[in-house]
Amino acid sequence: MTAHPDYWNAFYDDDARPGWDMARPTPVLAEALTHASAAGLAPGASVVVPGCGFGHDAAGLEAEGFLVTGLDFAPRALQGARARYGDRIIWSSADWFSPALGPWDAIFDHTCFVAMDPERRRDYVEACARHLRPGGLWMAVVFDEVQGRPGPPHAIPLETCRELALPRFEILHLARASASHPRRAGRELLMVARRRQD
Repeated sequence: MTAHPDYWNAFYDDDARPGWDMARPTPVLAEALTHASAAGLAPGASVVVPGCGFGHDAAGLEAEGFLVTGLDFAPRALQGARARYGDRIIWSSADWFSPALGPWDAIFDHTCFVAMDPERRRDYVEACARHLRPGGLWMAVVFDEVQGRPGPPHAIPLETCRELALPRFEILHLARASASHPRRAGRELLMVARRRQD
């Protein structure tokens, strides 16, 4: 059910604000960009935001000078993103698992990875690698602990995150995020990883 647009559309029904929505970019974005910049990512590079929701992270990246594509398969999320940020960002409902996407210089993945059904995690990592240019960066924010209910989101412990990424990525940074949504403080990990050469 979570792989169906209707499940996610319900969170954006009547332009509602989902519980994870801060009406601004996630605080982790600045930290991710600090690590990505040290790895060579510079304004003008192309960045895709899978599961972009209302587009706040995409808009934050665009404001930093990146060429941004926001993807979400919930139509109401994309409608809300366009209403908030217009067409200076490319908004797309493309399927993340489609082989025809990209390539981009970087991915900013704010909890899209943990929204995936756990059995699709390896496929998701493969899609990330496929959508990046060689040497491209995957910036991923994940939970290593989920409290109070079954997922999504689905927790990914740090060592599991490392194990999933290593076949296709060189991990440049993997640690607890220094800033998070207040409801997620202390439970988010930030990974910045470089796609290995084929």
